[in-house]
Amino acid sequence: MEKPGRHFEIMTDVYVEGRWYLVDPTDQNGVDVSNVFWRGTPARVAAPIRLGHSDAVPRGKPIDYTVVSGDYMPVVHPRVVEIFERLAPRDVEFVPATVDGFPDPYFIVNVLTVRRCVDEAACGRVAKYTEEDRKLFADRIGEYRSVRGLKIDKTQVQDAKVFLVWGWYALIVAEEIKDAFEAAHVTGAKFVEV
Repeated sequence: MEKPGRHFEIMTDVYVEGRWYLVDPTDQNGVDVSNVFWRGTPARVAAPIRLGHSDAVPRGKPIDYTVVSGDYMPVVHPRVVEIFERLAPRDVEFVPATVDGFPDPYFIVNVLTVRRCVDEAACGRVAKYTEEDRKLFADRIGEYRSVRGLKIDKTQVQDAKVFLVWGWYALIVAEEIKDAFEAAHVTGAKFVEV
């Protein structure tokens, strides 16, 4: 039996000096689409998605990988799309996006693969939504309220190279995706082994 490979949570590196912070994702009809992604299903939106800049910080410079501030919606440069398409074509789809004030095309990464794989015993701490939370979070019962020190059960990953963790806000990539990002000197991404 083949030994499961290494996996990493991919996040935005907020310590990139002078980086941009993107906000307010809307479709071509002006509809907020922040709740369309992160479901593991194809996005049905009037693309391209329009993205603005945060007023909370000075307008920064583009980076290759980021997420929309306040959301978990990855926004990537076309060279990152090439990496995902080459190494994980079944796990992701790309929705065209425009960024206010920048001529280059960007894309929202919509992850289509979801795995129920949190290794609760190996994590530092987990808490779930329970029946006591039903009044405010009826649709989240059984999902994770918090996860500290995320670790995954790699036997549940199967052949996915990019996937969302069921019940928690984590985007996981296989080591070969991480290696490809690093070889291409992709800016804005950081990785934590899970």
